[in-house]
Amino acid sequence: MKNFKYLLSLLICFFVLSNDPISAKVVFHGGYAFETFKGQKVAAAYVSIFNQSDNDVVIEKITSNISDVAEIHDTVLEGEIMRMKKVESLNIPARSEFYFQPGSTHIMLMGLNQELKDGKTFNLNFVFKNQEKVNVKIMVLNNKLRENLLDRK
Repeated sequence: MKNFKYLLSLLICFFVLSNDPISAKVVFHGGYAFETFKGQKVAAAYVSIFNQSDNDVVIEKITSNISDVAEIHDTVLEGEIMRMKKVESLNIPARSEFYFQPGSTHIMLMGLNQELKDGKTFNLNFVFKNQEKVNVKIMVLNNKLRENLLDRK
């Protein structure tokens, strides 16, 4: 009976430890967007994601409290034209990182319901394949920072 209790305790520990929520193993860092002008209906957001788990994670959807639609878009070259293409889901391999960044994969916010102002924050909710949600705070930066970045290229 003692061995059974020991085995049962081990199995329970294994089950609890192996089913950590995504939020315990996936870290979101440095989320930002640039300020918008009054009436602007579209913006982009960027964030770094670090998957510290031993499993791939898949982002199926993003929602936002400041826009009607939030989608993952990739920038692709078609012939001689750069185009944005919607990404249906994003796989982040185990023990890797992914960077949403200008000129590459980014989060498009469409149907903005408010102006994004320097120093303010808003939330993005990342929904994973297992339906777990992670809320991420995004900081709005001054457009002069964007101009400085573009000047360096």
